[in-house]
Amino acid sequence: MNHGQPDRDAERFLKLAQSEERGRLTVYLGAAPGVGKTYRMLQDAARRLADGLDVVVGVAETHGRSETAALLEPLEVLPRHAVEYEGHRLEEFDIDAALERRPQLILVDELAHTNVPGSRHPKRWQDVAELLVAGIDVATTINIQHIESLNDVVAGFTHIRVRETVPDSILDKAELIVVDLPPEALIERLEAGKVYLPDTAGRALANFFTPTKLAALREMALRFAARSVDRRLADRLEIGGEKTSLAAGDRLMVAVSPGKGGARVVRQAKRIADMVHAPWTAVVVESGSARGIRGGQREQLADNLALASSLGASLMTVAATDVGQALVDQAEELGASQIVIGKSRRSRWFEWRHGSIAQDVIRKARGVAVHVVPLDEADEKPERVLDPHPYRDPGLALILVGATVALIQALGGWISPSAVDLLLLLPVIASATLLRMSGAIWSAIWAALAYNFFFTEPYHTLDIYSTADVVTFMVLAVVASVIGALAGRVRRQAQTSAGVARLNAALARFAGLMGGLSDHEETARVACREIGSLLDVEAIIVALEGDCVNVRGNPNHTRLDMVDEAAARWALEKGESTGRDTGTLNASDWQFHPLKTALGTMGALGIARASQQRVIRPDDATLLASLVDQTALAHERLVLEAEARQVDTLRERDRLRGALLGSIAHDLRTPLTAIIAAAEAVPAEGAFAEEVRIARSESRRLQRFLNDLLEASRIEHGTIEPRWESVDLTDVINAVLRDLRQDCPGARVKTAIDADCQLVRTDPVLLRHVLINLIDNALKFSPPDSKVTVELECNEATATCRVLDRGPGLPAEREALFDRFHRLEGGDRVGGSGLGLWIAKNFTEAIGGAISAANREGGGATFAVALPAGGTAPGKGRSENA
Repeated sequence: MNHGQPDRDAERFLKLAQSEERGRLTVYLGAAPGVGKTYRMLQDAARRLADGLDVVVGVAETHGRSETAALLEPLEVLPRHAVEYEGHRLEEFDIDAALERRPQLILVDELAHTNVPGSRHPKRWQDVAELLVAGIDVATTINIQHIESLNDVVAGFTHIRVRETVPDSILDKAELIVVDLPPEALIERLEAGKVYLPDTAGRALANFFTPTKLAALREMALRFAARSVDRRLADRLEIGGEKTSLAAGDRLMVAVSPGKGGARVVRQAKRIADMVHAPWTAVVVESGSARGIRGGQREQLADNLALASSLGASLMTVAATDVGQALVDQAEELGASQIVIGKSRRSRWFEWRHGSIAQDVIRKARGVAVHVVPLDEADEKPERVLDPHPYRDPGLALILVGATVALIQALGGWISPSAVDLLLLLPVIASATLLRMSGAIWSAIWAALAYNFFFTEPYHTLDIYSTADVVTFMVLAVVASVIGALAGRVRRQAQTSAGVARLNAALARFAGLMGGLSDHEETARVACREIGSLLDVEAIIVALEGDCVNVRGNPNHTRLDMVDEAAARWALEKGESTGRDTGTLNASDWQFHPLKTALGTMGALGIARASQQRVIRPDDATLLASLVDQTALAHERLVLEAEARQVDTLRERDRLRGALLGSIAHDLRTPLTAIIAAAEAVPAEGAFAEEVRIARSESRRLQRFLNDLLEASRIEHGTIEPRWESVDLTDVINAVLRDLRQDCPGARVKTAIDADCQLVRTDPVLLRHVLINLIDNALKFSPPDSKVTVELECNEATATCRVLDRGPGLPAEREALFDRFHRLEGGDRVGGSGLGLWIAKNFTEAIGGAISAANREGGGATFAVALPAGGTAPGKGRSENA
């Protein structure tokens, strides 16, 4: 059995539902400015407007071209939003007006545009993303050099670095329309002044608009569009559940470094992932201490990770001393089939001294393809940080060696000369343990010189006459250096292990604290206190209560200003990170992370830092994600505990109600039996004949109602225990007809029983209850002059008993037909307690059968009870009685 198929089907339906909820994005892609992207977009919009579509122009940049401006005349153009910036009044796309107007299609030109500071989003593509989430279709334009994953490739041959870029993720689900123009035609347009002004056009022709560069850009645009078509085709086939021949099972891992070249490696990994249609993960290996990356390197690493995230990569941080081995181990854990890593062009001497991580990965990886991206040395050159105390390590090493020499001199009579060289290794080990690597190296140098100066002839000089002393000196220098390096390595491993242990201990402590809380206010207070201490930030918990944003957890911050509240509300409503250092409402001083769980968004964690540095350092990103998840789970647990308490209360109430109903039914059963017996004994003749018949009918109806209450009590208490017997269903049906007094001449029930039915192993008592309820309902709601038919059909697998009537039939909505206390007003089952069909369903399931209902052709309803067949066949033929 394929257990994974339902999960894949559910995932496909989820993707389909998400695609239906979002707006559709159409992108007009060009190789360069001036190819006619805006013109083509406006032409298509005019045609769609003529077809009756509601089309609005949000932004359309005509750049002074009259033929483009003429296309705007039949279209509705939204007014722009004015923004004051540094004394200037600038106009930007008004996203609030677009959301309020809510057209079917809106045109937003120049997707890569940077908004004026103070706007809701720093980039226009983020405005477009919000429109798509709101379910509005968007058409936009972009040039190939503005796509993030191709940014460095374009810069490589145009020698122009484009600063305004769009992440590939916004284009993943878009329909790309390539607006193509041959390079010669584009150059003619440029020379004719149809793209730039004459002075600008001259510079463009000399720098960017050359035939070679335009041809290369044109090829890139076509290739990118082709990959997009392949990806969209694969997505559609996957949603449709069809198998494809596209690559499957591939997974990429990219090693992210803190250098500037790390961005180039990330973009290359994105291009490879797109070509093989594979998910990819960006991995950072922290070697040495957890705070080993400093200053600009830390900021660059954060930028590289942000780039990888924007391009669709999942992020991961690993602590290890051996970077190459850690990357190979992580690739095996992720199941990566390809590794992408950068390698600087450095000398063999440098690689011999410091090693090469790329070569190490290639040597250790087995069965994994390794893509090496060449980088300039300047891109990966580590930042030089001036040591404020450059002479501290040499001085401390000299003091340790001097103290050792003094001790040897003082104990000269007690120490053998052959042991002096071994004793001089002690300050080297001490320096490597207490100081940095440079301290160990200086200690080895001082120890070798001290051995030569104090303990070899001629004494107190640096000359060496004895060959044995020369060998000893050299061995001492080498051994001291090796011991220093090894001790330093052990120290770094200890620091790394201690950092990982502290992180795990912090997470364990945080989880333990959160698991012992049972109040929302206390949970928020403890979470904010611990997160603030671990990350050295201010923390708050925000949640929507009605229409207000409630702030809790930090007594120093109980209210938010307008900008911060807007960012918090966005995180709570959209489930996205907002605020400082994010792409949404980054003017806020706080950075908000939604607390998302399976129950929905429980709130949002807000963090802030007083300094102008990043709110979260790159090496704290993984810790923050874990803390956010733990906080979300703690709030989810509180909700589940509250719901569990309510469920317990409801369960106890249901138990008491069932016990009460059972007690009442039992108490009423004896007097009701006496009433029925008395009513049956009174002759239905004379002046009170009608009253006697009513008394008999209503008392029997009340008896059936009490029986239903008793059976409902049995079902709720789970005391139904079938007593299995081999039963002839003909006998069961005849017994039911006797109970309902439908076995006499003039009865309204007729039977059509397949006489060659096998014996069925079932509980005859429970089955009688089922059939009594079904036949009684059919008699009650059928016209008095109509017949109710009971059919019995058998085959080798099942025996099916059907009850058919000619009533009004069942309504279209029948999902709750067999629910407890459910009555379908106006349908075939009006009146009664609403328990009969529920009891029939539970009893049928208890004896291993299945019950169903449907409308009959020509009017009426059919109820069918299917039971597994078994036993021996009593006879053959088919009999009917009326």
